[in-house]
Amino acid sequence: MILSRLPSFLQRFFRPFRTALSDDQFRHLWCLVLGLAVNLRAAKLLHLSHLAPAGGHRTRHGAFLAHGDWDAPALLAEAGTDLLNSMRPRAGEVIYLILDDNRIPKRGKKMDHVSKIWDHKQQRFVRGHIVLTAAVMFRGVVFPWRIDLWKPKGHAGPPRYRKLTDMAGAMIRDFAAPDGVKVRVLFDAFYLCPSVTNACVSKGFTFFSVAQRGRNFTTPNGKRRKIARLMPGLIRHQGRTARMRRARGRHATLRIAAADGHLSRIGRVRMVVSKRPRGPWKKCIAVVTNETGLRPRQIIAVYETRWLIEVLFKELHQDLGLGDYQVLHRDAILRHLHLCCLAHLLLTHRCLQRAGEKAIQPNQQVELPPMNQRLAALRAEVARDRIRGLLRGDKHERLRQKLYHHLLAA
Repeated sequence: MILSRLPSFLQRFFRPFRTALSDDQFRHLWCLVLGLAVNLRAAKLLHLSHLAPAGGHRTRHGAFLAHGDWDAPALLAEAGTDLLNSMRPRAGEVIYLILDDNRIPKRGKKMDHVSKIWDHKQQRFVRGHIVLTAAVMFRGVVFPWRIDLWKPKGHAGPPRYRKLTDMAGAMIRDFAAPDGVKVRVLFDAFYLCPSVTNACVSKGFTFFSVAQRGRNFTTPNGKRRKIARLMPGLIRHQGRTARMRRARGRHATLRIAAADGHLSRIGRVRMVVSKRPRGPWKKCIAVVTNETGLRPRQIIAVYETRWLIEVLFKELHQDLGLGDYQVLHRDAILRHLHLCCLAHLLLTHRCLQRAGEKAIQPNQQVELPPMNQRLAALRAEVARDRIRGLLRGDKHERLRQKLYHHLLAA
């Protein structure tokens, strides 16, 4: 299926980009984003070039990624803001800003910023990239908002070296929430540090994170203990049994207990200790937050929402080719990552359009179909649009139906 023109039903999504890009850049942008969304194979330039308009050779797409002067982060932020505003947030609603890093193994030795990293999936050290991602969750809809590539220490060239925690703090400071909307920032234990929590406090956001067991926690009576030493006593003497719905859709019975106090280097927090009744103590976790007015089970339920960014990573990798880039330079890698995020936003945009009034109801969760259904629906819409452009008139209806089934089967 060759994409010779931008389908009319997608022009609303791409229209804001016209003023920031030249005609040639805009053509490359919509072609690559739409190609990532409708191509069922690996998202490599060689495959995407077959979907492009006439003259869309892979070398031209590579030059667009590596040497163009367009601002990919600005386009992603604009698309994310437009999507969020289309849901019409009301004062008093809650937006979740979720931060996490993603490890992408790469075998290329000449790629910029490739270093030795620990791959959690393979449980071994590999060479690859670390990508920091900030995702927004609002009314159950999750979409990428900011993505950045970490530069290891000692690598030459711009930009200057920054810690992952400093990059996360900068993302939090750059997030502009709609007026009157409450923001909760979720991250794991690695990002529980002053540079991240101070960024949350400076913006008026609240944070939720897991605290490492070796950190010091000071109780209201002035006793300072390691969290690992406090856990057994809290669970045995103050713990309550709660049956809760997990973020993965199942229910679980937990023993939870809460304590207010001072966490080292962070400040005053409420700590909620959670453990399965018969589970090992090594799997007991401590969730901390500066929103001390919440009940313990509410704090656990809020932190469970962080799992949604793992689902987002899975969708970006398996369905949109986030880690399938073959370019060498940092700018080209970053732009590929942003194009994959734009493709995800495009699919979410189409689902919200089909949801209609349900997508703008305040305090109501929006149920989106799974990613494979979103991809199939967009591919079917693009196929219908291409056929209508080739065969016009009522007399070609039977031929259009035949072509439609052949295109979907291809």
